[in-house]
Amino acid sequence: MDILKTKDAADLLSVSQTTIKRWAFNFPNFFQKDRFGHYIFSEQEIGLLIHIKDRIDHGETLERINLVTNKQPPEPLQDKSPLHTHDKSIKDMVYRIDYIERSLNQKADEIVSIQLLQQREELEDLRQMIKQLAASLETIQKPSSKTHSSREEIHPTAVAMLQAPPRKRSLLRSFFSFL
Repeated sequence: MDILKTKDAADLLSVSQTTIKRWAFNFPNFFQKDRFGHYIFSEQEIGLLIHIKDRIDHGETLERINLVTNKQPPEPLQDKSPLHTHDKSIKDMVYRIDYIERSLNQKADEIVSIQLLQQREELEDLRQMIKQLAASLETIQKPSSKTHSSREEIHPTAVAMLQAPPRKRSLLRSFFSFL
């Protein structure tokens, strides 16, 4: 059996991922995490989880369960790349850089999504203005029995939009307004 992630272990034992995490958290000497802080489970550790589930199914509380194994608690996984074998501080640095890169990618995705929403709103505003201008043109082109000034024949909303200055935002300003 390969190393399983929390989701796979939860599916195997028919419990939630939260339950697996809670069990592993209560027995930190028996369950290891990878370098990203995620629990991973070997065949022996899956056996321990099955034992915990069995004890809980028989009415025992998590605090009263005693795990005993034939071997010492597992050592944390060692990354085999040369960059990670030198020093713990280098490992921490690499972990932090990975975390920052993921955060930056997520923030960039959020910004692009916000900009797309803004552009869609602007397009919708333009569509509304076109509809209003079309309606105004129709009223101007129809012969009217009443004599009105040309300003009164234009749709009031179109007049207001024509008088208002156009909305302009610089890309830089819209970028930082959502951060």
